[in-house]
Amino acid sequence: MQKTEVFKIITDEAQLDIPAYIDKPEYVRNKTAGYSLLALGWVMWMWLFLPLLTLLFWWFEGNLVYEQLIVAEMPKKPLNLFHLMGLITIFILCLFLWASYNWYRFRNNEKRLFPTHVESSNLAQSFSVSISDIERLQQAENITLHYSEEGGLKAYDLNDQVKMPTSKSMHVDVAAQNHLDNSQNA
Repeated sequence: MQKTEVFKIITDEAQLDIPAYIDKPEYVRNKTAGYSLLALGWVMWMWLFLPLLTLLFWWFEGNLVYEQLIVAEMPKKPLNLFHLMGLITIFILCLFLWASYNWYRFRNNEKRLFPTHVESSNLAQSFSVSISDIERLQQAENITLHYSEEGGLKAYDLNDQVKMPTSKSMHVDVAAQNHLDNSQNA
């Protein structure tokens, strides 16, 4: 049978036994001295004790490795530490040989091609917009493109233009712009 106790939660702060310095930090004196002592402790820990601890661990592990590899008799197992060291060395040499071969084979061979220059007229034709729209898009620092369901450019927003005289956002409907351009050419 399990005993269940009812916990009484005290909501009145006057009944709680809280030290005064927790609620009022102005009671804590010599904060600078406390922080300085804390910083000095960390400096001592990092400067003195961590290197000593590291040396102690290296000495312990060095003795353990020496005893296992040199002092102790060679284990009768087929795969001991000497075999593992040899296999690791062979794998490292294989990786170095492979890297050297690849460097020798591809050192003067540049496979990355630079993109060809695209004229504004070709780009405008590809996006089905006017050349002035392409130039406006190229000059803008931040653009938002709106596409139709078929994947064509429907509209775009110019946000925070760099070279444009106005700095407010500008919305352009491409379909309406193309219709106006076609009617002016006719």
